Amino acid sequence: MNQFEEIEASEAQIDLGEYLYLLRSWAWLIVLCGLLAGIAAYIVSIRTTPIYETSTRLLVSDPPSMRSLDTTAMLSNTAMIGTYAEMMMDAPVLQGVIDKLKLSMTSEQLKPYITVEIVRGTQLLLVTVQNPNPLLAADIANAMGTVFTDRVRELQSQRYATTQKGLAQQVSDMEKQINDTTQAISTETDPAQKLQLEARLTEYRRLYSSLVTNYEQVRLAEAQTSTNIFVSAPASVSRVPVSPKTARDTLLAVFAGLLLAAGAVLAVDMLDDTIRNPEALRAKFKMPVLGMIALHKVVEGKPVCQLEPRSPVAESFRSLRTNLTYASVDTPLRRILVTSPTPQDGKTTISSNLAVIMAQSEKRVVLIDADLRRPQIHRKFGLLNRIGLSDLFVRPSDALDGALQSCEVPRLEIVTSGRMPPNPAELLTSQKMDQIFASLAQNHDLTIIDTPPVLAVTDSSALSTNVDGVLLVVKPGQTKLVALEQAIGQLRAVNAHILGIVLNGVDPASRKYGYYYNRYYSKYSHYYVTDGVKKTKAGKA
Repeated sequence: MNQFEEIEASEAQIDLGEYLYLLRSWAWLIVLCGLLAGIAAYIVSIRTTPIYETSTRLLVSDPPSMRSLDTTAMLSNTAMIGTYAEMMMDAPVLQGVIDKLKLSMTSEQLKPYITVEIVRGTQLLLVTVQNPNPLLAADIANAMGTVFTDRVRELQSQRYATTQKGLAQQVSDMEKQINDTTQAISTETDPAQKLQLEARLTEYRRLYSSLVTNYEQVRLAEAQTSTNIFVSAPASVSRVPVSPKTARDTLLAVFAGLLLAAGAVLAVDMLDDTIRNPEALRAKFKMPVLGMIALHKVVEGKPVCQLEPRSPVAESFRSLRTNLTYASVDTPLRRILVTSPTPQDGKTTISSNLAVIMAQSEKRVVLIDADLRRPQIHRKFGLLNRIGLSDLFVRPSDALDGALQSCEVPRLEIVTSGRMPPNPAELLTSQKMDQIFASLAQNHDLTIIDTPPVLAVTDSSALSTNVDGVLLVVKPGQTKLVALEQAIGQLRAVNAHILGIVLNGVDPASRKYGYYYNRYYSKYSHYYVTDGVKKTKAGKA
């Protein structure tokens, strides 16, 4: 297996794992839908009128003249049986059954209860009747056999009825002529006249014999070409209904409910156009996912890395710090810009915690709140925002006093936004901003800049060309994939160096997005240490 096949196999396993995780997360809903479908099917089934089924078999016997083994005769026999199957559903047969059983329905109403099939490879017709009344079903099936047999005999007799009737009349007339001539001979005294009558009687008897012979030949022809139909197996009364099948229908409904619910879960998941899959981000945008930060509780708005430096979330930020260290090996990162495609993605949370975790690694860090429209950094660290970045633009380049504030985290200093200026984008792209960066770099190892969302204003894009790298923050389940694509396109349009993507606010218990967090950070999810006491995820000692 080559490298590309290994990559494809790995992605296929990841997708399968994602779907299995999703189905397992929604298992309660899938099972509930299956149970509801089964209960509904059971209720409908027990309330449905039971239908009973019975059947009778009719044997179609070949006419004596067709009892041969040639192919033509076999084809004719097959066609004849098919014809009889169709004739059984004709109105005269159905009406005959109705009249025989005195049913209060029409032939069209009776027809749906009856089906006629040819038993394959035989000369049998299978007549099946379904009805809510098992006795009536058996009576209809047996009546169908009797009425159809009589119907066939009647139709066959009609073919020779006229000829037989004509011959029978001629035979009767000839008998009368013979009787009249015989009586005339017995009373005739004239020898010449008597001789003439005797010759006439001889001719009558010859004609009579010929007529009788013709009559018998017609009867024989009728017998030779007539098909005989017999009831080979009469219908019996069924005691077990064929529908509804309560157990079968309930199980099928449960199975269908499970499949439909699972399909709906997968369909909703596929229609979700928000960011969730780090593997898809890597493949689509050709850039790394540098970190996945779990959704965590914020206490008094302060960074979690400051309050709980040994928590699993803090470990995630340490992983992000390590990944940033290797993101630009040739050129050390001195200025990192943190932004996001849209508001509420958590870019301020990432920038403040990243600054804390960097300061904890013995680096001198300065965090700048360059979001001059909606500043938040001062609230994160409980600082005043009277003097900040906007005030430095009207001061000498080396005058940082008052704007550079210390906090509770050692080696971390903060430059808040200051007063809101009317022209933030122009200030951030001015030469004065370069001088501010240079002044801060003299006493700090790393500068982290928190900026507005890329798609909201142009501040981040304009400032991105003056830093060593850009960190894009997105929030699974909230940030749209198209928004991230537009943000990346906008940054690349100004030749910004995008270091990678950070997934923020990933809920480990989420049915959609927790799979990836658990996959990458499961080793941190069992325990953490706070103040020397080992605690579980629930915070219990």
